[in-house]
Formats: sequence, C-alpha cells, structure tokens
Amino acid sequence: MKNYPSLNQPSECNTYADIDAVYKCLKEQYEVKDEQLILYGQSVGSGPTVDLASHTPNLRAVVLHGPILSGLRVLYPLKHTHWFDIYKNVEKISLVNCPVLVIHVSCLLFNFLILPFPNLLSFLPFSRSPQLNSYNL
Repeated sequence: MKNYPSLNQPSECNTYADIDAVYKCLKEQYEVKDEQLILYGQSVGSGPTVDLASHTPNLRAVVLHGPILSGLRVLYPLKHTHWFDIYKNVEKISLVNCPVLVIHVSCLLFNFLILPFPNLLSFLPFSRSPQLNSYNL
C-alpha cells in the first residue's frame, strides 16, 4: 500500500480509511472475495474491524480479541453513547451479519488500567450475529 492516512494524521476517521484501503487492495489487486475474508481486530483495532464488518455483508467471519464497546466505555460504565465518543462498536456490532468470535481474558492490563471482562462481555447482547461465540482465556 502506498499510503495509510493514519500515518500522517492519527484519528478515528483515518483508521477507518486505513482498513478500507486494505480491503480495497484485497478486492481489486488480489481479487479476494468477501466470503474468503476473516477480519481480526484487537482492543482499539476492534473499532475499524467492526466498522468494516458492519457494512460488508458477506464476510466469512469476524474475530474480536479483547474488543472495546467504545472509547468512553473503556473508562466509564456508560449506558448511552455520546456524540463525541469514538469507536462506537456497541452500536455497530448489531449490523454485522456474519459469525463473530469474541476472545477475552479475565482482565486486561493496559497502561496501568485494568479492564474487567464484564465490559467486554457486554458485546453479547448487542450482536445479531448468526453465530457469536465467546471464550474466556
């Protein structure tokens, strides 16, 4: 790939542009079909992954490893999404219509912040995936 927008200016929007650029490359240069693609996103990377999966109808599967519900929900147990929140996975996961595997651990240590797994498990009620599996490691 010649250019990833987030290398020049890191932002939520540019990470979406990055994953879209990789997806476009796979489709156009390598002729990969959606049915052959398994998307993987870990932690903050679950944001661009869920976004792409939410508007790509025929994916083989999605794997979310320690996903976040949203940027603010990492820090606060919010019940509603605010307009200024980022990576609103909690709202987009219901639009994913392929099998989803959620991998989580009992807690994640991230920059001295411990995230208990119930935050991650909150994905389950929001997903409309025909097959959503969750494993605790």
